[in-house]
Amino acid sequence: MGTAHLQARDLDHGLELGNRSVDILARVQSSRAKDYVREFKMPWRREPAVREFIHRTRKEHGVAA
Repeated sequence: MGTAHLQARDLDHGLELGNRSVDILARVQSSRAKDYVREFKMPWRREPAVREFIHRTRKEHGVAA
């Protein structure tokens, strides 16, 4: 869902859903779930909120978004 919002150029909602996914990963040990976060592609990598999201996924889960 987050990726769909990003593709529709809705950065705020896409990041909200992406961060929810990262929160869920804290309670779930799943390679598939980590793959979904890894596939969460964003064309706005220079945006501060996006950089923060990428940093969070790397720091908390070792997943590069």
